[in-house]
Amino acid sequence: VGSGSDGLNEKDICGAVTLLTGKPASACVVLYVGTATYDLPGPRNRQTERFSEAGCKVKDLCVASSTPATSFMEKIVAEADILLVSGGNTLFAVDRWKRIGLDKFFSDAMIRGAVLTGGSAGAICWFDGGHSDSMDPETYKEAMLNPLPVDSGQDESGTAPAVGEAKSWEYIRIDGLGFLPGLCCAHHDRVQSNGILRAHDFDAMLTRHSGERGVGIDHWAALVIDGDTFRTISLPGKGGSVKDTTFCEDGSGVPGIWIKTVEHGQIRSWLAPSTGKLSELLAPAESIEQDPRVNVCRAQNPDDTCFHGMEP
Repeated sequence: VGSGSDGLNEKDICGAVTLLTGKPASACVVLYVGTATYDLPGPRNRQTERFSEAGCKVKDLCVASSTPATSFMEKIVAEADILLVSGGNTLFAVDRWKRIGLDKFFSDAMIRGAVLTGGSAGAICWFDGGHSDSMDPETYKEAMLNPLPVDSGQDESGTAPAVGEAKSWEYIRIDGLGFLPGLCCAHHDRVQSNGILRAHDFDAMLTRHSGERGVGIDHWAALVIDGDTFRTISLPGKGGSVKDTTFCEDGSGVPGIWIKTVEHGQIRSWLAPSTGKLSELLAPAESIEQDPRVNVCRAQNPDDTCFHGMEP
């Protein structure tokens, strides 16, 4: 889903996710993983509310500030029909999972047929990499936890700044878990607090990372994958970047998903069809170049949690 709290709070998205399990919603176990928002309750409640209403049993796996026993993490992931990853700081979350070995259990869940889902960071994390706002200081652990903020009730991406009030942080390319090929940009049609339209910055990023195919998901759009088939969701009544099959940057169109490649130094983009074969939509990277700013971001937002509770 192109957004976290916004998209996952939509009944249509909840219905699409539970349908993939092949079970009635009342028989589904949803495991919410809120690492990207440091396990705060506000984002958790917004992103799981529709699943609870549908009758799903919602569990939590909190690892942002503590490390459960390996056996506990393995068991709780293995029991889930749906893994739901929150929006937030993607770099921190993916690094944390890899550090404690949770990425392996996610991979095991995918192999056995569990549904892997999420919005914003929870969409980006499944791909080879993503166009990320993880360098926004307002998404850092220290800023979000000390002191605990009053929950804004807003999507994790925030809002566009007023004229003259743009903040000076940059989007960066971060690694995901690599379960899907491609470089994913969530909130593709949105402007965040740095005042830059993500679609434009994504194009610039792709020219620096031209070995990867881009997947731009508008804020109110979603990509649903079932084996080698896919379908797109464009939430009705919501704004987006698609107007008469062309890109519009003012949000006056409908939500959509854009596929992008770099050919002879130029961006080529096309609108993803409503349905099709995944193997024709996504493509393995020809090369992956790391973003040197990632280590700067890690230093600014360190994972300072000790490994208490881990087994040998």
